[in-house]
Amino acid sequence: MRSLLKVLGWLLTPMLLLALVLGVMVYHDRHAVVPEDESLTAGERAWTRNWLLQHRPSANKPGQWIHLDLSERELNLIANELLDKLGPGQAHIHLDDGRAHIKASLSLPWDLVQGYLNLQFDLVETGHLPIIESARLAGLPVPSALIQSLADRVLSSVDHSELLRDLSIEPDRLALTYAWRPDLMERIGSGMLAAADLPRLLRYQEDLNRWAAEHPQPQNIPLADLLSHLFATAGERSKSADPIQENRAVFMVLAAYVNGQTIRDPSQESTPKVSTRPRTVVLRGRHDLSQHFAASAAIAIQGSSTFSGLIGWYKEMSDSKGGSGFSFPDMAANRSGIRLAKLATGNPEDARWLQRAAAKGLTEDDFMPRIEGLPEGMDRQQFITDFGDDKARLYRETIAHIDQRIDERPLYRQPPS
Repeated sequence: MRSLLKVLGWLLTPMLLLALVLGVMVYHDRHAVVPEDESLTAGERAWTRNWLLQHRPSANKPGQWIHLDLSERELNLIANELLDKLGPGQAHIHLDDGRAHIKASLSLPWDLVQGYLNLQFDLVETGHLPIIESARLAGLPVPSALIQSLADRVLSSVDHSELLRDLSIEPDRLALTYAWRPDLMERIGSGMLAAADLPRLLRYQEDLNRWAAEHPQPQNIPLADLLSHLFATAGERSKSADPIQENRAVFMVLAAYVNGQTIRDPSQESTPKVSTRPRTVVLRGRHDLSQHFAASAAIAIQGSSTFSGLIGWYKEMSDSKGGSGFSFPDMAANRSGIRLAKLATGNPEDARWLQRAAAKGLTEDDFMPRIEGLPEGMDRQQFITDFGDDKARLYRETIAHIDQRIDERPLYRQPPS
């Protein structure tokens, strides 16, 4: 799930976000189309976790060709285990001649909307890269041209021959041969960025790398210091440019850097031999909070604080299943990032005001509330006991309390608008 945040934090395009937000806010169902699998055995759970351990990315070498041969049942076990790491939901895959029929249902959180996001589509074998057909969201058809255009955009910066060698779909059997490329997500993410924005993003990234190199190592970099520098730089450039566009670029570069990613020029055929490794950035002394903050802010500037909040909620549900546990401090970082993104990109006056404030120096207290007293480290059962269906009101009250703490930050009491 952490890699999901790394990628979502800066590669999602406005078109893709629009489709997802419509699905969450409009095209959702009260019931899941995929029921929970009650036939799952302890032996199957053990097999699935062992399979995922054996096929973890760190076990592969760059450029290595990997072959998978799975039955329909094995594929469903793996798909549901991976989905389970994302949040409450189920998936079902049915293999047929040349195509896979895929259904998935994700439960939505209480403070956004109630119900399920149901998605159905067919993955069709073509002799090379598969295509998506018959997509439906909440039972309503989604234009194939829209889905395929998004898929083409995702893979526009990738040599297809370097990605997939063979794909065979038949009843009860899927065979796949693909190449492990550790830089794949960075290439995809950079390829999805608008061509007009890329030069600006690369300039900010180069400037950030130079600035970070001046900090004594191995000292961590406070997020407040990084924000102060980036927005002050944006202020200098805004004298002859759009301040909102400059601030948007700051958040995109920030999300990539904090989450250990690099924005690359898709025109470069290979990864540069010398690469500046991102430093550890901390918020309230914690790296995870800076990651939540930056990823949520970057998603929010694409036009949806709702979707940004949804991603943060699913991350916490993932952590409650054997990870670090559900954390309201993480939720506070998510919502603080969204709030700062709104201030920085809402209108030119506020955008320039923030740049001037940053030039004077920002502190954590300016934009991030204290996290003392907020529950965290809750496993799934504890979360259900304390904030489950019959206690959803307590969950909403805790979120409202976090929002109140954010409202009290100096940056949000002072902006001119």
